Amino acid sequence: MVYSSTGDLPKILVLPLWTFPPMKRKIKPRSTPTVNHLRAIWHHREILYFLFWRDVKVRYKQAFFGITWAILTPIVQALVFALVFGVFFKIPSGQIPYLPLIFAGFVFWNFFSNAISSATFSLTSNTDLVTKASFPKEIVVIATVLARLPDLLASIIILFVVLVFYHLPLSLDVFWIVPLLVIEILLALGIGFYAAAINVYFRDISALVPLILMAWLFLTPVIYTLDSIPAKFHLYAKLNPMTGVLEGIRSSLLLHQPPDVFALLISLAATLFVLISGYWLFKKLERGFADVI
Repeated sequence: MVYSSTGDLPKILVLPLWTFPPMKRKIKPRSTPTVNHLRAIWHHREILYFLFWRDVKVRYKQAFFGITWAILTPIVQALVFALVFGVFFKIPSGQIPYLPLIFAGFVFWNFFSNAISSATFSLTSNTDLVTKASFPKEIVVIATVLARLPDLLASIIILFVVLVFYHLPLSLDVFWIVPLLVIEILLALGIGFYAAAINVYFRDISALVPLILMAWLFLTPVIYTLDSIPAKFHLYAKLNPMTGVLEGIRSSLLLHQPPDVFALLISLAATLFVLISGYWLFKKLERGFADVI
């Protein structure tokens, strides 16, 4: 404010707007999942493609039997459990022979278990990539989970061979496997987000995950059917999201029936909750990955 030469009335000095110093605004990284995060994943899809094929090739590069291990694992598991629980303990399997019943369970359970185990170490085993490259770090977890799909596809082929050997025909209900498999992948991805992010800060999670998966195996109808347990426990068993997935797969594959709607809806709701909350936690902790890992 300046005054006139007569000293009576003040005159306001008006300065051009560009003479004022620019206001500094502190930009903070957004930590909540948004559409922009999903767009960023799509924008870096070439990295996802590269990491996917790298994980697949590295797994079998120096393995003498290659992808055969993905086939032998459920076969050996099914044979052992069929001998112990099918012959010795005589667990009822209904109208389906026990061996193809549990083999179908192990094929899809092993994918779920291996995907979570691999996702747990996905960030810590790619330290240079996480600390030196600028891209959405969830791509590493997604690629690790999807890299287990070739193992699953190879095992499914052997599963169809087993069905032919036991003269078990297929029906159109077999196409229910596709949406059920999508639910299983998303559930494994959601848990993978949790495990991978926490493992960066607390390496004890790497010892805890195998114990959880082992307990989860026996709480899920893999080596038994839902009908073989008392009816009063059916509701509690269906609260396990993998129950609806595995029971739905075996129902559509072996019994020529659509999945149980109630169990399927529970699995879907639980999967969406785990996926969204896991992704939210992952993006929340992502800011400190480079400093801690």
